[in-house]
Amino acid sequence: MEADKRKHPRFETTLPIRFNLNPNYHFVPGIRKTGVGGTIRNISSEGLLIDSRLDLLDVCQIFPEAIEDDSAFELEVMFTDSKDRRLLFRGAVKWYRLSEPERNIRHFRAGLYLKDPESRAIARNIIESITLTAPN
Repeated sequence: MEADKRKHPRFETTLPIRFNLNPNYHFVPGIRKTGVGGTIRNISSEGLLIDSRLDLLDVCQIFPEAIEDDSAFELEVMFTDSKDRRLLFRGAVKWYRLSEPERNIRHFRAGLYLKDPESRAIARNIIESITLTAPN
């Protein structure tokens, strides 16, 4: 098995989130709703893996425009921490997979690169929390 060549270690987790397109890169009327539900499956200091199940309305909310090879695909991810604070990650989608529909539901997975210092600080705090509560 090939060794992981990632720059930063990943930490497994199952944190519930809501996510949506970043309005700084896309303008679609009505997109600023509650977003789509999902889960952060792993996190590093510069990125996270989003996992979600999307129905047709969710797909239209996340993919409302034709995404061309050179277009920006940015997401905002809302996370509520243990102190009930709403924290916002912003990042660029580096890759995504959207399955074929199965009973009108598609499985969506995406790797989000956290570009701004605020989002990276939130990620580091979550990693610290994970490592402090992990069993020895």
